[in-house]
Amino acid sequence: MAALTRQSPQQFLVRFGELARARRGEIVQVDPFLIARALAEVMKACTVRSANGRPLLWNEYRVVLSRADFEPIAALQGPLERDIDAALAREAGARDADLVGELRVTIVADEADELGAGEGVVRAAFVPTERLVAPGAGQLTIRLDARAIARPRADGATVHVADTLDPISSAAAAGVLYDLRWTGGSVAIACGLTVILGRAHPDPPPMFVALDGASPRINKEQLHLTTMPASVRIARPEAANPVHVDGRAVPPGGEIEATAPLEISLSKGDLVIAVRLRSR
Repeated sequence: MAALTRQSPQQFLVRFGELARARRGEIVQVDPFLIARALAEVMKACTVRSANGRPLLWNEYRVVLSRADFEPIAALQGPLERDIDAALAREAGARDADLVGELRVTIVADEADELGAGEGVVRAAFVPTERLVAPGAGQLTIRLDARAIARPRADGATVHVADTLDPISSAAAAGVLYDLRWTGGSVAIACGLTVILGRAHPDPPPMFVALDGASPRINKEQLHLTTMPASVRIARPEAANPVHVDGRAVPPGGEIEATAPLEISLSKGDLVIAVRLRSR
């Protein structure tokens, strides 16, 4: 039985046991490595080409897992991002492929309970970045820089990022810095990081930036900021107070991508962060 069965032009049934070459009847634990392998196999199945003859690869992948497989994987977003990044970079680089937009992988549980343990469905699509919808609750969403995936490092080396944020030393290691300034403080953040901004509190999470001087109207986890070479992504947690980017409201659980310079208003103007881009 094949590990990957094409159910429609852009939908595939995955049998993780076959993918892992497990013996018949052996229970297979669906892990980040197997999900990354499944996505690489789906990517190989895309035969679309651009006008210049180069392969065009789907950039949005929705992975549906059985409830039994989704629950253990939900706590492993870090290894998922690492393994998926490596697998898609290898495949896209090997094919010298083009991408129509940002790569995104969303992993959800099978709400209809139609999938058995060890089975999954992958739906692939071409979706320009500006049309990507905000992540919903109860799903894992992994977003990857399309330029980095399509042009992986020639030496195959892995770039490691520390778990904790030292704004000055981390920023100094990169060629692009983002300056964040607000009444009461400032910080420089290197390109390629996702940080959490909020009111200072004991036992903050990794990659946390404390907004010194913030009032109680600022949440302990008010927003997530991802820095990219040409833009930043601002995501608002479901329970956070209002967040506006240059006057545009970020919906609860949603996100906005914008280019610097820009202003982020928290809790209806209680604290305003100016974001500027500079080169080292």
